[in-house]
Amino acid sequence: MISIVARNRAKSKYTVTLGSGASSQKGRPSENRSFRIDHDTIDQLNDISEKERVSVNVLANKALRRYVEYDVPGEKFGLVTISKALLKTLFALMTEEQARELGRKSGREAGPGFVTFWYKKFDLENTIKTIGKVTSEYGRNFSFDSSFDGKTHVLVMRHESGKNASAYYAESTRAIFALLGLDCRIEENEDQVTAYVDALPSSSLLPPLKPSTTIPKLPGLTGPQITKQNPTS
Repeated sequence: MISIVARNRAKSKYTVTLGSGASSQKGRPSENRSFRIDHDTIDQLNDISEKERVSVNVLANKALRRYVEYDVPGEKFGLVTISKALLKTLFALMTEEQARELGRKSGREAGPGFVTFWYKKFDLENTIKTIGKVTSEYGRNFSFDSSFDGKTHVLVMRHESGKNASAYYAESTRAIFALLGLDCRIEENEDQVTAYVDALPSSSLLPPLKPSTTIPKLPGLTGPQITKQNPTS
């Protein structure tokens, strides 16, 4: 439910009530909150609502969710926004091997910190969530689709930044899943990277177990030797 009430036109403000009471939106609990919003913002929301055929309530919730889930933490993390055209140009200035090495370095060194900054724990589920939610939906680096057949996660990243971008995303993705001990097989072309990630750890990628430490026994000894001495008289 959304209600817009014109108030204090001298200051060009609206009072907007967002929420749906005790009901929920897409399974999310919600409640009513009132905000004062400028006339021009409301006009733009109404225009977008008509063009996209969604309610102003949905648009406002989406904008607020992006602010709390991405804009605020992204600023703290140091993220910046650049255009796709500039990103494509930057990748084009690299060699393919430079792009791959940058991807490996990014996945190994920045990947775990990036995941835990948003979702507190570095694991398979949160890594996929970070790629889909933070990097794709909010960061808009690429479009993202995923599926799972009970054994293998299939992650599809479609971008428009050229083959060196594919090289970067391929190596970055491979590196970050390797840190989780997961086998990640990659297919790539000029505008798309597809990763196949097994749900179970690969023994070949897990760090070797430390050998157990045993205390060697001296020949002929089966246990601690105690020598009994008679007291001197």
